[in-house]
Amino acid sequence: MKKYEKILIAVFGGCTVLSLAFLLISFFMLGKGIGYLDNLEEALPYYLMFGGVFGVIGVLVSRRLRKRREAGKAPISALYKVSFRLSFLPLAVLLIVGIAGAVGDGFDWSVLWGTIVLYGILLGCILIPIFPFMLFWQVLYVAMSAKYKKMFP
Repeated sequence: MKKYEKILIAVFGGCTVLSLAFLLISFFMLGKGIGYLDNLEEALPYYLMFGGVFGVIGVLVSRRLRKRREAGKAPISALYKVSFRLSFLPLAVLLIVGIAGAVGDGFDWSVLWGTIVLYGILLGCILIPIFPFMLFWQVLYVAMSAKYKKMFP
C-alpha cells in the first residue's frame, strides 16, 4: 500500500470512527435516538460517517484495480459477475422486510424508514458490515467494466 493510500485511509477511517462514536454516545448514553435527517446538527455525523466509508471504499477500489493491472490479470472475471449479482441480495431482502412490515392497514412510510434504519444502517453497516463490502464490490465491478469497455470497445 502506498503512502498516500495509508494517509487517506487514516483520514477517512478516523472520520468514520469519530462520527460513529458520536452517534453511539448520543444514542445510548444521552438517549437522543436516531435523530432526523432534516436537521443539519443531527444529520452531520451520518453524512461524515458515510463520507468516510465512501472515501475508504474509493481508496480500496483504486488499490485493487492497480494490483490486478500489475499482476496482469483479466479485469473482469466470472467471479466478479456472480458477486456483482449477489451483492444486491441483502438490499432486496432489506426492502422486502421493510415493505412487508409497512403494509398493514395501509402503507406506512415510517415503518419502512424505521426498518431501513434499524436493519440497514445499524445492523448492516455498523454491527455486521454487509453493506459497505457490498457497495465496495458494486463500485469495483462498475469501475472495472467501464474501464474494460473503454480499452476494448
